[in-house]
Amino acid sequence: MKTKIVCPVVAFVLCSIMVYPPAAQPQKCAPPVALPAASEPNIFSTEQEIFLGDAVAEHIQRSYHVIEDAAVTTYLTAIGERLTKHLPINELKFQFFLVDLPDANAFVLPGGRIYVSRKLVAAAQNEDELAAVISHELGHLVAHQSAIDTTRMFKEVLGVTQVGDRRDVFEKYNRLIENLRTKPGAAKVLDREKGQLTADQAGLFALVSAGYDPSAMSRFWDRITDTKGKTGSWLSDLFGTTRPEERRLREMLKVVEQVPAECRQSAVSSKPEAFKQWQAQVVAYSGLGRKESLHGVINKRQLSPPLRSDIDWIRFSPDGKYLLAQDDAGINVLTREPFAQLFRIETPDYAYYAKFTPDSREIIFLTENLRVERWSVADQKQVEVDEVVLRKGCLETELSPDGKLLACLNPEFELAIINVQSGNTLWSRKDFFAPNYLQYLMIVRALTNRRVETNDLNLELLHMHFSPDGRYLAAGYHGPYEFRRTASGDIAEVIDTSSFAKIALPDSLKKLIAGGFVFLDKDRLVGINHDNTKKSGVAKFPSGEILTEVELWRQGMSPATRGDYLLIRPIKDYALGVMDLKTRTIAKVNQRAALDIFDPYFVSEMRNGQLGLYRMEQNEVVATTVLTNFTLGRLRVAEISPDLKWLALSSRSRGTVWNLTKGEAAIALRGFRGGFVTDDGDFFAEFPKYEEAERNVAHFNLATGEVVPGPKLEDNNSHQYGQYLFTTRSAKADTKPREDFELVEKDDPKYVDYRRNVIIEMSDARTMKLLWSQTYPKESPRVWIAPSYETVAALWNVRDESAQAEIKADPKLAERQAALKEKEGDYFVKFLDINTGKAIGRLLIETGKGSFRLTNVFAAGDWAIVSDTQNRILVYSLKTGELTGRVFGGDATVSLVNKLLCVENEAGKLAIYDLETLTKLDEFVFSSPTSLLRFSADGRRLFVLTDNQSIYYLNVSALNKPAAK
Repeated sequence: MKTKIVCPVVAFVLCSIMVYPPAAQPQKCAPPVALPAASEPNIFSTEQEIFLGDAVAEHIQRSYHVIEDAAVTTYLTAIGERLTKHLPINELKFQFFLVDLPDANAFVLPGGRIYVSRKLVAAAQNEDELAAVISHELGHLVAHQSAIDTTRMFKEVLGVTQVGDRRDVFEKYNRLIENLRTKPGAAKVLDREKGQLTADQAGLFALVSAGYDPSAMSRFWDRITDTKGKTGSWLSDLFGTTRPEERRLREMLKVVEQVPAECRQSAVSSKPEAFKQWQAQVVAYSGLGRKESLHGVINKRQLSPPLRSDIDWIRFSPDGKYLLAQDDAGINVLTREPFAQLFRIETPDYAYYAKFTPDSREIIFLTENLRVERWSVADQKQVEVDEVVLRKGCLETELSPDGKLLACLNPEFELAIINVQSGNTLWSRKDFFAPNYLQYLMIVRALTNRRVETNDLNLELLHMHFSPDGRYLAAGYHGPYEFRRTASGDIAEVIDTSSFAKIALPDSLKKLIAGGFVFLDKDRLVGINHDNTKKSGVAKFPSGEILTEVELWRQGMSPATRGDYLLIRPIKDYALGVMDLKTRTIAKVNQRAALDIFDPYFVSEMRNGQLGLYRMEQNEVVATTVLTNFTLGRLRVAEISPDLKWLALSSRSRGTVWNLTKGEAAIALRGFRGGFVTDDGDFFAEFPKYEEAERNVAHFNLATGEVVPGPKLEDNNSHQYGQYLFTTRSAKADTKPREDFELVEKDDPKYVDYRRNVIIEMSDARTMKLLWSQTYPKESPRVWIAPSYETVAALWNVRDESAQAEIKADPKLAERQAALKEKEGDYFVKFLDINTGKAIGRLLIETGKGSFRLTNVFAAGDWAIVSDTQNRILVYSLKTGELTGRVFGGDATVSLVNKLLCVENEAGKLAIYDLETLTKLDEFVFSSPTSLLRFSADGRRLFVLTDNQSIYYLNVSALNKPAAK
């Protein structure tokens, strides 16, 4: 498996290491090299370094899926404890975690936290190799280099030369986060290569002292960096052609040669069977990664019936006996006869469309982190999991029908076929793809903004598919492209996966593959003729003989499981069209994109959310079924009544309102875009246009079942937030509301630039009565609506003319802005009473040249609550305009009565703080991430909705005072 172990820069924490403190050494097994004394300043004591590690962990762990479940981490901890006994760092608080990363990697945080990726565990061939990597990371901790680096940055960025208690360390770390971009050079890694080599030396000492194979480190490094044993030479060093990986391998081998004989003789053999068993357990582990820890639970129940998620993908098995129906949170497996659900596969990581294997016995799917899961249909359980470890990641991928091969276009535009189980590259073609200018910019942006856990960017640059039997991989695209003069016209290649030989292609087939294609069966494909779409059609494969010409234009195509039908998404006013390839006509259209055909049947989602099995010719319903056990996917609306007795949720296409007192659904509806439920059971919801029904806010009396549609919503820039309707429109008198997706040019009278000269309006969504209106002739603000707190936050860049006019009119703000050192990236926020539009507060937020950005802002009483891109909640006083404190986390909710702040830091982990002091009062850990948090009006209860559709009422009445110190 090819990968590269690197030490990631997490926030500012740099794990390069340069020096070692002196330490007493065992007599029989001396260190292979002398350890130089530490010479750089370090203002942190051991206890303060642990505080620093806690701060960094709270800052970053929301970005990772961290597994701290003892059921799978105990083995890892045992390896770590075996190693740490032989290093002079036992005062630190060592904690070992598994973490999902796109690379086979490990990293450490100050104070003794060691994170090991599941892909690293999967890539190791034995315990010795894994121990070698962990020992290297422990080597970074020997010199407390993170504390040394932080000491340097505190001084350079903040002018800080000492730290105090835990609160002070957290405070100064937050200030560093807020000012890093003011001194960008302060976070620069200093002599990384030297640090890595020194960490290797110290790690190797721990490795051999613990009885592990000293050659494991160099052997593993050679394999995963693909150095192929090359170590460079004095000549390659002289000309600068020795790769850092090769130089590092050379130093590892040199140290191994210096290991004393008594160290080698004391080696303790590992148990390969135990390691392999644990390795499989780690790779297959699913779940949140921690045990539930709750107290004060007043009530807990499941939503009944659950909200059914939108079905995105439906597929018959090749033999037609089974089906799968996939939503954004899981895969439902059904039988056709009887038409009923068998079981469900939860997919917490984003999973691409699943498929049945050619023999119909298994289901396979790939996640964006290159994890391949295989499930037995008969046994209804997972039978295999593989973590594909690729050093460079992929721009896009394609999984073979049997799940054994993975096609990958990597960031160097090399196309490769990978063995899923071993991670070995079986075939590759360098420089297969050449991007045009716009594609190049898209790739750079995607790589720059790539999420931590993502190893496949899924950019869809190529048209790439395996044949249904997995025998061939076909890939292509259409030129010409600016970056490669030789690549023009139709670029296509077909590889025989049995021999990995290139198949000669006629021009007719190249054209269809390059234009966009899918296989209909192993002997035919259908593709688009880029030069003349009317001459697109079906071709024999691989001979290229054109069987049928048909006009095709949409690249969103998939074949029916059985039958000469092509599923096209979208088509005109419909999400899906079914083309009969025999008659070359659109035989059927559907409002939903999820549909499949096994002639003479087809399956589609019905309007009521059930799945329907139909006969093709008559559209006759043969059977229906209701899917159950849903995890909440992407919600459009999550609202609860003030008394916490009514809950309204909506996904993309359906919604439900529950009477939580009775524990039952009050009404099931199509998807809505906004909602508000009163304590008396009056429900108001914004519904999009659907067939003959116009877009409106309808009123439902949940007690009587009476429904009163509201007036048509004319403006597409009107949106419901709780009991309010917010509208943005142009202040130009001659502009008209444009229809959704209508394209207009800037010189068209209907063109509206919503960045300048706009009117914002607030109305009562229940009565449509206008509450207030304001005109902004200059820059329009970015607006956040907080209906629960009856406030609006309007935000501008502090340099905008609109912001400057507001600041100039307020002497205190003007004085404060004059005192700001930097204005780049800073914000001005104006808070309004949602019912009157009157200003209730103004705020300047300094960001240290954009060291962080804002993601949400709302006012609650005298407090302004700000969420930022650094996983933090910033609390400001509206009276003074001053920052009163910060905590790590997001999704904040406030109780003004008891002055409590609740945030979710990591998925499913809630912390409650005293709002005045930001002292942490309590913590709750759930077995599922949370979707909705809300305090009761009296502040005595906390309502929590989790992704597994459980609701909790927690008693927080005793948390109205700061905890005793």
